[in-house]
Amino acid sequence: MDKQALWYVGGQWVHPDGAVISINDVAVLRGYSAFEALRTYNRRPFHLDKHLTRLYRSAELIELEIPWSRESLAAIIREVIERNTYKHAAIRILVTGGESEDSILPTRKPTLAVLITALGERDMERFAQGYRLITTRLQRTEPDAKTTNYVVAIRALKEAARRNASDALYVDEQGHVLEATRSNFFIFRGDTLITPGAGVLKGITRNVVLDLAMERFPIEERPILLDELALADEAFITSSSKEIMPVVQIDELKIGKGLPGRRTYELEQRFIEMIEQGDF
Repeated sequence: MDKQALWYVGGQWVHPDGAVISINDVAVLRGYSAFEALRTYNRRPFHLDKHLTRLYRSAELIELEIPWSRESLAAIIREVIERNTYKHAAIRILVTGGESEDSILPTRKPTLAVLITALGERDMERFAQGYRLITTRLQRTEPDAKTTNYVVAIRALKEAARRNASDALYVDEQGHVLEATRSNFFIFRGDTLITPGAGVLKGITRNVVLDLAMERFPIEERPILLDELALADEAFITSSSKEIMPVVQIDELKIGKGLPGRRTYELEQRFIEMIEQGDF
C-alpha cells in the first residue's frame, strides 16, 4: 500500500496512516455497512454509474440510508482519482452505519470513505496459468448486498490457502455452485456459456462479459449443479480486479484439459479490446 496516497475519510483528505473511523461506529462494532469496489483504466473509472447503483441497492437491502447524492459521491470519487497519480487503480467506497450510543442501533450520520490503491498492468502470465479453486458449504447472509460482513468469505479464503488454492466457490444446500468469495462464476459446456442468475451478487464485470458473449455464444443464466462441473469444458471467474480469470481446477477435479480454454481466451481478448478502445 502506498502510504502517500490521498484518501477521503469522513470529509477529510488523509494519508492511509491518518485514516480514522470511530470505534463506536456500528461498521466496526457490528459489521453494519455497505461498500463498493471498482477500478480505473488510464485514470478513468470503469462503469462508475453502475457501481453507484449497486451501492445504493446494497444499502437499501440492509436498511442503511445514504445521506449523499449520487452526484456528490461521483464527484468525490473523481476527485480522489485526480488527487492521486495512479494510471490504474482500485477504488473502495465505504458507507458505515454510523456511531451508536447502545453499540447496536446507529444514532449518528454514516461516515463516507473513498480509498484508492494502485493496480499494475494486466498479468497475462497469471491468466495463462489459471486459478485453482475449492468448494465450500459455508453459507452467506444477504448475498445480494455488498457489505463488509466478510466472516464467511475470510474463513473460506483461509481454507483455500491451506489447500493451495486461490479462492473458494460457495455451494448452497441444494448443491448449486453460486460464486467465489469476490467473483462471479461461469462455465462453458461446448459453446454454451452458463452462469448462476440467483443467489449471487451480480458483478459489474459479470454483466459486461455477458454483453460481450451475447454476440458469440448461447447464454444460460441458471443454477449450476456441483455434479455438473465434471461436464464443463471451461470455467472462469470475473471481477473488477481480476477481469476474466480462467479456472483450471476445482477441488480435485480438473476442468476440461486443466488449461485455460479457447472460448475463455476469446472473451478475454474481447474484453481487452473494449478497454483499449475506451468503450465503457
